[in-house]
Amino acid sequence: MINKIVLVFCIISLLVINNDAKAKEWEKLFDHSQYQNAKISPDGKHLAVAVFSEGKKVLIFLERSTFKAVGTAKFHGRLSVGEYYWVNNERVVISIVEQKPWRELPSSYGELYAVNLNGKKGKMIYGYRSGEMQTGSHVKKKQSTRGWGEIIDILPEDDKHILISSTPMTRTGESLASVLKLNVYTGIIKNKLGRSPVPFSHFLTDTKGELRALVGTDENNNELLYVSKDRQWKQVPLGRVGTGIQLLSVSASGKYLYTIDNYKQDIKGLFKLNLEDYSYKKVFTDKKVNITGVEMTTDNRSAYAIRIDDGYPAYLILNKKLEEAKVFKNLLTTFPYSEVSITSKTKNGEFYVVMVSSDTDPGTLYLFDKIKNKLKVLFKFKPEFKKADFSPVEPIQFEVSDGKSLNGFFTQAKITEKNKLAPVVVLVHGGPHGVRDYWGFSSQVQYLASNGYSVLQVNYRGSGGFGYDYETAGYKVWGSLIQQDIRDAYLWLVKNKKAEKNNVCIMGASFGAYSAIQSAAIYPSTYKCAIANAGIYDLDLMFDEGDVQERRSGMSYLKKVLGTDDKLLKSMSPVNYVEKIKIPLLLAHGEDDERAPYAHAERLREALDKVDKSYEWFVLDKEGHGFYNPENQKAYMKKVVGFLDKHL
Repeated sequence: MINKIVLVFCIISLLVINNDAKAKEWEKLFDHSQYQNAKISPDGKHLAVAVFSEGKKVLIFLERSTFKAVGTAKFHGRLSVGEYYWVNNERVVISIVEQKPWRELPSSYGELYAVNLNGKKGKMIYGYRSGEMQTGSHVKKKQSTRGWGEIIDILPEDDKHILISSTPMTRTGESLASVLKLNVYTGIIKNKLGRSPVPFSHFLTDTKGELRALVGTDENNNELLYVSKDRQWKQVPLGRVGTGIQLLSVSASGKYLYTIDNYKQDIKGLFKLNLEDYSYKKVFTDKKVNITGVEMTTDNRSAYAIRIDDGYPAYLILNKKLEEAKVFKNLLTTFPYSEVSITSKTKNGEFYVVMVSSDTDPGTLYLFDKIKNKLKVLFKFKPEFKKADFSPVEPIQFEVSDGKSLNGFFTQAKITEKNKLAPVVVLVHGGPHGVRDYWGFSSQVQYLASNGYSVLQVNYRGSGGFGYDYETAGYKVWGSLIQQDIRDAYLWLVKNKKAEKNNVCIMGASFGAYSAIQSAAIYPSTYKCAIANAGIYDLDLMFDEGDVQERRSGMSYLKKVLGTDDKLLKSMSPVNYVEKIKIPLLLAHGEDDERAPYAHAERLREALDKVDKSYEWFVLDKEGHGFYNPENQKAYMKKVVGFLDKHL
């Protein structure tokens, strides 16, 4: 067992880290990190490093021992590198993303590309651009497929093939996926291994790479479980498992399926399903919070640790016999109060690539030599900054007006006036359901703190992560109880002398933007200003426009969380009573937003103009749901701080 890991800091000739940069250039927080990721080849001889270059991501292949570049994968035009995977010692498969002229955020269209580490023999192996002309010969050609390809299993025991799901292209994505065995050199489909019986399926293989289970979503937004029996998909009877089930792994014996579920309980925990008789047993459940995530072996076939977030992140080791689990446990000791994950490792377990981050560390990637028991810093995601530049994020718990105990996070302003509490920004997360705030690094939070503003984040009722009852408590009360929880959290800060009364602005994006405007209307004397980006302001409109309502499951979701009572929807839509708003507003939106269409911002602007309410306006034509372009993010946050300086 490793007792102590030796840290060695290195500067790679290609991956230059400039520690002499001015640490106070805070707008650099919003730049794309130059170095995005690194993964080691199965034999440990090479690293595939994702690098931002000339506005898009490329891959650089390095010799591990010398860090000498041996090849690149770079695409012409609007194509760029997305996720990528080593499939053998020489070949990498890349998920392609494309940036359209009218949109800042690159999008995936399901295309897969494969290339050797020397940058040669690159081919589009799946997607609508992958086909070859048929010449009438008997030689099998790769086919053009108008579909989304997602890797299910890289099949480490097979150097030539991977398993992918192939979903035909439709506007809503509700087509049924097929499973294909795909040649990574030729793009030829070797086998079609079946078709999903339900849309939005996630497939699971066992430790031998055989398909064993899938979970898909029905039209009522329920998760349905199917298992493979005699090469046919058989649905596990309703009521035998929960309706929000998440697949993890199949035991080495093949007898048990491990899941995250809330079957007959409130909190989501770890369960195991006997695949022979469908008996279902609870393995572990935390008392307060859902399981946040799972650490999987790098072949993605076995779970060895789970993560829970009741304040700081905590990890529970599941399989102490796995060597990967032993390494991970020791890494947790080396990096306390941090988020830790293993991104890749060599086949023999000699080298690991490790990602570490915290509230004051935007992210650092390490190379761990298990034999020498040493860690080398490959690169930092924000090398211009030091940990001391940032403000710690403090988990807090508080009681709201009806006696319910909630939690959140408080970040103290970096700069404050002597003997005076800093003004506060209540930063409301989106969702609202299935989403929550976590302890960790946030460029937006640290930028506000660096400019003299303390930041409050609230996991209001309706947030995900705290059980079914907690989440459903926010249904149909978007405009009332949720906003009350947010206000009560701020009043708790005042009571505990962390903030001054009436020196606060409420801010958010998506549902957070809705909260900002709704709270400005129903609590006109609490907040001094409100900032809203990519918001929804007319709840009726959600049933007619946007990408949520286009799917049957999306429409079912809206009816469940909002209801269909027209009077209630109007009462929770701030566009209908803007005359109650007495404070300054900053409204931001992207014209290409499909989740919260620009029409919401237009309706709010029209309503404000009718009653002669002033506001500041920040709209960008090529941005979607939130701003992607770093320059646009910088411009927006400068606008935000200028607005705060004026009104707080």
